Amino acid sequence: MLPSKLGLGFLLIAVLNFILAANYQNNLVQVVSYLMLVLVLMSLIQAYTNLKGLEVKFNNISDVFANQTPVLNITVCNNSRTSYGVKLTWQGQCKEVERVSKDAQVVLVSGRKCSRGKYPATRLQISTGFPFGLAKVWSYLEPHAHYFVYPSAQAHNTALTYEASENQGEVNALKPQSGNEEFYALNEYKQGADYRRISWKHFAKREQLLVKEFVSYQDAQYMLDYASLQGSVEQRLSAMAYSIEQAKSTQTKLALRIGSTQFDADNSPSHYTNALRALALFKNGEK
Repeated sequence: MLPSKLGLGFLLIAVLNFILAANYQNNLVQVVSYLMLVLVLMSLIQAYTNLKGLEVKFNNISDVFANQTPVLNITVCNNSRTSYGVKLTWQGQCKEVERVSKDAQVVLVSGRKCSRGKYPATRLQISTGFPFGLAKVWSYLEPHAHYFVYPSAQAHNTALTYEASENQGEVNALKPQSGNEEFYALNEYKQGADYRRISWKHFAKREQLLVKEFVSYQDAQYMLDYASLQGSVEQRLSAMAYSIEQAKSTQTKLALRIGSTQFDADNSPSHYTNALRALALFKNGEK
């Protein structure tokens, strides 16, 4: 609890007024200097009272991509009184809540963009200068949590697609497994193939036996392999992040291999999260 920068300037003027009044024996200016000092003291008391009883609860902090800002999710309320002008400062970014009452409200405080990796959620400063801004009272909340910054997801031409790559030398890390729900491609007939899948239409036109291949989008599995991708480390990781997001949006089972880390095929929400976190923690020197 200290005078703010404005309050310090206000005190300086009060002191100068007092010196001026003493030198020129001006009682009116002396009274004004006393009133200014009292106003600063009252501001300190009022600011402390305004923050007293305030309850701040940390809820969570979500993982983000490298081109996004992390967001601290907190709940604020005050059961004893109504607080005004409460400032929540995190990572140098400030969010002001004009009024806090006994009705709990969720507040989202944005931070700064970071490169990929794992970061601790640094402490949150809760402060107020109410009512005049001449004093500042503050406290801190320690979230005791971490969050991950994933590589920025960049679209690429082989991300979760059932189309065959024209150039096998290009990145091709996602491979569908056979199924029986939706048409995928025509392949040459092999002995023992199900005759019901023969494309008689093509046989009538070209006199060539072709077999229809189908895939199940629900049961299809993919292998996303860092070693099979091309480009710089960050380009590969960005492509993998995009592919994981595509798989997540379609609930497609996805296996992942990156460095010494490998995940079996799965389509649970935690699986996609763990895969993205593995990308965030990947070291540039790994193979």
